[in-house]
Amino acid sequence: MTVSLGEVANHSYVDRELSATLDSTDAFEGPEKLLEIWFYKTASSVPDKNKTLRSLDFNTWVNLLKLVKCQVLSIKQTDKMNAFLLSESSLFVFDHKLTLKTCGTTTTLLCLEELFSAVRERIGWNFSLKHKVNPYKVFYSRRCFMFPKRQQGIHRNWDDETQYLDRFFANGKSYLVGRMGQASHWNLYVTETNQELGKGNEDQDDDEDDETMEMLMTGLRPTNASQFVTSREPGHFVKGDGEDEGHVLGAKVTRSTGLDRVYDNIQNSDFQQDAFAFTPCGYSANITLDHEYYYTLHVTPEDGWSYASFESNVPVRQISQNSQDNVAVMQRVLAIFQPSDFCLTFFSRHVQNDNFVKLGKLTGMLANYVCQDKIVYELDDYHLLYLRFERLN
Repeated sequence: MTVSLGEVANHSYVDRELSATLDSTDAFEGPEKLLEIWFYKTASSVPDKNKTLRSLDFNTWVNLLKLVKCQVLSIKQTDKMNAFLLSESSLFVFDHKLTLKTCGTTTTLLCLEELFSAVRERIGWNFSLKHKVNPYKVFYSRRCFMFPKRQQGIHRNWDDETQYLDRFFANGKSYLVGRMGQASHWNLYVTETNQELGKGNEDQDDDEDDETMEMLMTGLRPTNASQFVTSREPGHFVKGDGEDEGHVLGAKVTRSTGLDRVYDNIQNSDFQQDAFAFTPCGYSANITLDHEYYYTLHVTPEDGWSYASFESNVPVRQISQNSQDNVAVMQRVLAIFQPSDFCLTFFSRHVQNDNFVKLGKLTGMLANYVCQDKIVYELDDYHLLYLRFERLN
């Protein structure tokens, strides 16, 4: 899946001024806040197919993101999702759910009140339950911050974040995953599933799994981190191609690092990439497959706090026609970054999920890494596998 620079122009929106002037010199906090809200279980469960999350206009998303303290760099659309590349990470909007992932000192949760107001007033969705809201499912997670004191407001402390979430959601539970006292644990908040909002095409729904893999990597090997450092200055445009240099260089980085070849696309699914190389360093990418799946990457390569994240909901067996699994995907990502430490989380609705089983057996089988933690949770109708590894040399 090699990226051609001609594909870079296939955006539905690009903020060329922001792309040209954005300066990440003072960026420092790589670990993201990840908010995922399933308003309904599937797109087929949405009551009115003409009123969905994708019906909300562009300005609504811009205003919501202002509350988060980030901006839209560019957007690519497929038949089933809108993929926003942000000044601080990414937003994916489907008809029935959204995933918002933001790094730095963003205030991710402060968009919640306005978000539920927008869906109530503009598309008629009302999820009220005892003065709170009760959508199908909510996940909020993050790795512990490297610089927690630099965060703003409620995001300085996990307890403050969970108390804020409890103001909105019924039946939420909070977990600290990993060892207490270590600077690498992972936090999770998840609500109980609202099964009433899961009704739709039941035969199809029963067959569907939902799997998400996330890798959060620190201490990137310097030679690998250097792939994400550029020499350009803010304000440079590429003349004549309709794009700015950040997107063009981002596409080149995607290709040169092999990040376009993480998955073996044997199925020959529709493939789109939207990547951006920040100045003086840093990288973000949204890559979509088969219109409804994505993987997203974000890199802060600075010495002393280098970090990279990889998140994917791609059903690897389907895309690769059973020639690849998530263990192979993980190994390709590790080869690109070679972190000194990483944690991997894998969510699946089915514990017998082949990837869940294979990843769970990795504890003594991963070359050059030793497993420090393995934790399995049963979370209502989801199963979570958490692994943490350290590099041997």
